[in-house]
Amino acid sequence: MKLGIALPTVGPPGRRRYVLEVATAADRMGFDSVWVSSHVALPRQRESTCLYPRAKTADAYNWGVAWLEPIAVMGLVAGVTERVRIGTHVLALPYRNPVILASELASLDQLSLGRIVLGAGIGWMDEEFRTVGVPRKQRGARTDESIEVMRTLWAARRPTSFHGRFTDFDDMWLASRPHSEQGPPVYVGGNTEAALRRVARLGEGWLAHELYPEEIPPARDTLARFAEEAGRDPAGIELTVRRALVPPFEVMDFMSDRLSIRGTAEEVAEQLDAYRRVGVSLTVLDLSMRPAEIVETMEWLVKDVLPLM
Repeated sequence: MKLGIALPTVGPPGRRRYVLEVATAADRMGFDSVWVSSHVALPRQRESTCLYPRAKTADAYNWGVAWLEPIAVMGLVAGVTERVRIGTHVLALPYRNPVILASELASLDQLSLGRIVLGAGIGWMDEEFRTVGVPRKQRGARTDESIEVMRTLWAARRPTSFHGRFTDFDDMWLASRPHSEQGPPVYVGGNTEAALRRVARLGEGWLAHELYPEEIPPARDTLARFAEEAGRDPAGIELTVRRALVPPFEVMDFMSDRLSIRGTAEEVAEQLDAYRRVGVSLTVLDLSMRPAEIVETMEWLVKDVLPLM
């Protein structure tokens, strides 16, 4: 089981020194990856419902809470790490021009020597869609096309063309070139059937959010069926899940008992291994709101939990 760490980029912990502290610790300790969350604008009064009904941190989606911009964070982290992968969990593709985003991610991929992962989402907040000037009802179609545009530009070895519903160009060459031959891998987020169809058609990986081990097999089987219908081998799609984790020592616990992986080293190892047994190969962990506690928990995972797995 590979472990990834959510970087402290939301609220008061979202400061340069804290991001660097956690990212360099993850790189040094051998964690697989670090991940950045994303929102562009937050409303004074939010009426839209949080996409993640199990989340207990809905206040993070209200005004007054700062979110660091993921592209900037990824560049900072790429410059101070050597081996850890750096991903978005997730980036709402309808909010962004796919040609510009393709160039930004290509540069990040080049500067990180191929360590960038695009975690793609469709977005959910009505107020945010209105602010960026994109109709919410187009979010699925825009996400699909954005992935196709970026892959076309990344893979092209000469000027290329694209004629879609939202993006149209002839004989153009992306000025920034990725390090990876086909560009950064695209992992698709979401737990719905529509999200699984998108993963099956377009994703190298699936970013499940707050699913318990017993919920993975039916979703995995649905994903496999959709992949086969799309002419793809399901085995080529990496299954991941994001969960909060609370160690057996005092940290700032921002999740309910039901939502967090918690317990002794043996109990946590068993809960993580339950995901491995149902086909998940990467678990992305939200640890604490305090960066020092994040690092302390990472040290505990490496010393006491991973040897049991």
